Amino acid sequence: MPNANPIPANLLTANHLQTHPVWQFCGDAESDADYDESYIEPCEDTLALGTFGSYLVAANYQLANGDVLLGAVQLDLLGTKIHFTPSTIYAKEKSIDPLAHDASVRLTRITKTSNTQPVQWTLAVSFNGEQNLRSGRIARARWITALSLLVRLVVLRFSRRR
Repeated sequence: MPNANPIPANLLTANHLQTHPVWQFCGDAESDADYDESYIEPCEDTLALGTFGSYLVAANYQLANGDVLLGAVQLDLLGTKIHFTPSTIYAKEKSIDPLAHDASVRLTRITKTSNTQPVQWTLAVSFNGEQNLRSGRIARARWITALSLLVRLVVLRFSRRR
């Protein structure tokens, strides 16, 4: 990893992602005791299956109206399993949670356009050995999204005990 001081994940900006599209969450074994798992640092390593780690990765979010905005997707690598969680959309230097119930309302207000529901994301970087960029849809029903996130949290919790 480059020689840079970690930053809190909630302070990540679009400019950071344009400079370094992959940011890895710090772990106890990987960094100083001054930084916990809420901190991230730029990662120069290629994303690869078979490894373990949590990352915030640059992604392009497509809105229902066709507009595309830069954002981040949390990517959890658990060996051969990958979990993607839409994390943040950046619009005019503001950050919006794409899974929030008011994401469309906030994006409409900020971008001054209509039909701004986030519908899909595409990572800005590919995995080692893959030609295509990974992408995913954003579910409209909140209960499906909530259930999906709950399942992912349970899987993550039990995978770290091994």
